[in-house]
Amino acid sequence: MERNGTTAGEKRKAMNAKQINQSYEIVALLAHHGFRPVSVKGDNYWYISMIRESESRASFKVDTRKNLWYDHALGVGGNLVDLACRLFQNLDVKEVMRLITDGFSSFHPQQTEVRLQPNVSSGLRITSEGILESDYLLRYLCSRGIPEEVARRYCFQVIYENSGHEYSAIGFRNRAGGMEIRSVNFKSCIAPKDVSYIDNSGNKLLVFEGFMDFLSYWMLPVFHISNANFLILNSTSQLKRAHEFLAATGSKYLFLDNDKAGFETAAYIKHNYPNVIDMAVMYAGCKDLNDFLTQNQHLNEQRLAIALVREKGPEAPENALRTFWG
Repeated sequence: MERNGTTAGEKRKAMNAKQINQSYEIVALLAHHGFRPVSVKGDNYWYISMIRESESRASFKVDTRKNLWYDHALGVGGNLVDLACRLFQNLDVKEVMRLITDGFSSFHPQQTEVRLQPNVSSGLRITSEGILESDYLLRYLCSRGIPEEVARRYCFQVIYENSGHEYSAIGFRNRAGGMEIRSVNFKSCIAPKDVSYIDNSGNKLLVFEGFMDFLSYWMLPVFHISNANFLILNSTSQLKRAHEFLAATGSKYLFLDNDKAGFETAAYIKHNYPNVIDMAVMYAGCKDLNDFLTQNQHLNEQRLAIALVREKGPEAPENALRTFWG
């Protein structure tokens, strides 16, 4: 027993937590799970909060100089380990530290350039898949402007295990058999990471950064384009995997995010491929297509959009989904 009343084991645990907080960046932890800042002001990175219900304005701040976070709406904050406990939905600090050090070895050390790209989580295991029916997940989708009729056509419900605990999430398959998973407080993916592609035998290609924007598209009839195939990058880091689709003849319509990564991706595609139309100007002032949807739901003729989905599906015959289901 130490003189201050702590055991040697407790002291080592405290020292390990301190070392983790000093060695790894909070912004790298968030990027690893697909969360990117809405804005950067000096040392402060501002995010849409990922630890509570969806919001329309960024109130989650990371001070990169101090490597601390603070959620202004909740009035709580802390260090990297504190945040990881919330993201992993696990209060076992020792286990959370193990997940950080063992499962996320690709983090950037402090004082290195931050590359805000999502990566693949290796600490999760899918235990079951089924139809989307969780009220919790359906309410989350509704808060994002997505009705269950649209979500169920392309997504499914997964139960995943993390550190001995089970959680439910929305799943979206990619062409390699991996999947993106999403819930209110969690965003990650199951390897292998890849793009998703829906082939409708169309002569146009619509490109989305994430599947939430793809789902949002169906709730915005003003943006609908006929005879189109759909490419969901599932991360701008997957752009090279999209070459065969972008190289095809026909017009390409880009529905990417209005942020640095989205602008750079759009610029790359426009420079390297012909017949590219950047649609982001149509929702300028919004972070992405889903942000536009949630801010303008009264303008989106949702009842008409839902009726079309119920009647014939959003221009995606069932055989087009074989890309997802094998």
